[in-house]
Amino acid sequence: MKFLNRLLFLFFLFSNQIFAQDKKALQFFEKGKKDFMERNYESAVNNFNKYFEKDSSLQEAHFRMGQIYESYKNQPKATFFYKNTVAKDSAKVNFVQAYTYLGSRALEKHEFEDAKKYLTVSLQNTNKNSIIYQQLLKQLKSVEFGLEAIAHPLNIKPEPIEPIINFKDKQYFPVLTADNQTIIFTARGNEEDENIYFSVKKNETWTAPKSIASEINTPYNEGTCSISADGKIMVFTSCEGREGFGSCDLFITKREGDQWSTPKNLGENVNSKFWDSQPSLSSDGSKLFFSSERPFGQGKKDIWMSQQDENGHWMKAINLGPGINTNLDEVSPFIHANGFSLFYSSNGKPGLGKFDIYLTTIKNLKSLESVNLGYPINTPDDELSLFITADGQSAYYSVDKDNSVKLFKFTIPVELSDKIDRTFYLKGYVLDQKTQKPLYSSIELVNTVTGQKVSKFLSDPITGDYMVILPGDGEYVMYVETPNYFFKSVKFDFSRKTSSNQLDIHMQKIEKDAIEVLQNIFFDSGSSILRKESDIELNKLKDILSKNQTLKVEISGHTDDVGNDAFNLDLSKKRANSVVDFLVNAGIGKERINAKGFGETLPKVKNDSEENRQLNRRIELKFL
Repeated sequence: MKFLNRLLFLFFLFSNQIFAQDKKALQFFEKGKKDFMERNYESAVNNFNKYFEKDSSLQEAHFRMGQIYESYKNQPKATFFYKNTVAKDSAKVNFVQAYTYLGSRALEKHEFEDAKKYLTVSLQNTNKNSIIYQQLLKQLKSVEFGLEAIAHPLNIKPEPIEPIINFKDKQYFPVLTADNQTIIFTARGNEEDENIYFSVKKNETWTAPKSIASEINTPYNEGTCSISADGKIMVFTSCEGREGFGSCDLFITKREGDQWSTPKNLGENVNSKFWDSQPSLSSDGSKLFFSSERPFGQGKKDIWMSQQDENGHWMKAINLGPGINTNLDEVSPFIHANGFSLFYSSNGKPGLGKFDIYLTTIKNLKSLESVNLGYPINTPDDELSLFITADGQSAYYSVDKDNSVKLFKFTIPVELSDKIDRTFYLKGYVLDQKTQKPLYSSIELVNTVTGQKVSKFLSDPITGDYMVILPGDGEYVMYVETPNYFFKSVKFDFSRKTSSNQLDIHMQKIEKDAIEVLQNIFFDSGSSILRKESDIELNKLKDILSKNQTLKVEISGHTDDVGNDAFNLDLSKKRANSVVDFLVNAGIGKERINAKGFGETLPKVKNDSEENRQLNRRIELKFL
């Protein structure tokens, strides 16, 4: 009996101690909770920790600690306490914020299975009419995309480009000329302002970067530039030190020889009272894509576009619409040299990280579905400022990680290159045929089937050098025009080209007895009826005669030596007359044009191959 009484005494004593301990722990919990509600977080943490010394059973204590450390942006501790919270939530219905936080962090780390587990619980316990519900749906789409992307990665190996280029703390927004021989990019040290730098390739090696020009870089911020394919037109962002409309404006400058012109503000049709930045020029410099925070878009930062009219004036910028822009941010657009493939970064679409890079196709100012470029181009980090070379072979972009931004490069895999229309470049010099003097000329690329102008470039007024982008397929004519010179036309079937070319253009001055071959006048075999694709060249000839009212010309027809001599002579006369008839119908006086046929009597080359016979079948023009 004494033993039993002793045992009962110890039991009640122990129970009272436990009750007293639980009561004390509960007091600390209540104090911590009160501190939390009053946002006295330091005291709250102190009281919750005292509670945990005595007890750890209350789920809410762990949750409140998670909230505090989340507000402190202390991810490890917030994660620790939120995991304790959900571990004690067997019903999976309480403290949804803990599941949302854990799911979001797991998504950022590409821990997609965990992200799916946590975010699914959050979605099931969130009001379907709330903004958070829509955000959870977006995150779960990113989870599903991530699981698929990781399971089927692109075959690429992004690597930092040469250290000589990554020479500062931050490098971003790289652009290259179409021949890949010059790279221009923005760079700065952590304590410096932004400036634009360039490097050129010598013996396949990049040279040490130099400041682009004193006319462009100032003691203020200049950066995020874009250039035309020939590197002669640049648009860049300036946020201070220049007269502008808003916090950051876009400016344009042009290069002649080695000198850049004084930058000019692109004006109110492009710039606004808000942030306007991150430009991307089309290959010929006639279209401009950029990111802007101006109102009346789809969200925060949107992609906008302006293009030049026939007189070279920039038209009112338009928003590219909901196919591209979301209610969040779309930035760093890049229009490929083909003029159709638009790349941009967004944090408002399902993806792998914060900002992912997407691809869409722009035609007639309308975009097709945007495609995430996948893993490992996109990662949990911010991927921005993608640039793909004109030949579609290589990609450059920047990666922001650990307070450092470096330029990376990778070879385009087949899965991606198949989505990009290839282009080629043609470069050389425009020169006077006799003196070899450099000429300042306009170069126009025209589709021979539709007659539509594809692009227009200018040769350098000092050196005469030019570079144009050629579409990857189809038939086109390149027209080179210089005042007081006869135009030069060069026909290309780009679908048959496999590499880029260098071609010097020699221009014939309009003077007595000068002879030019009209390269793009077409007839069916044995016929004198002009084919429709001849209209482009004939209209160019009509324009020259209209501008030079006193000019008289002789149009002569020539054939190869195949067939009957008399038939060839008659055919050559009829073809010359067909050209004359076109010009007369276009308003040129008949007295100014003389038609002759020479048949096969004046070959340019020997008729010993099909290629040579093609050269001999021609229409010539002679100035009288």
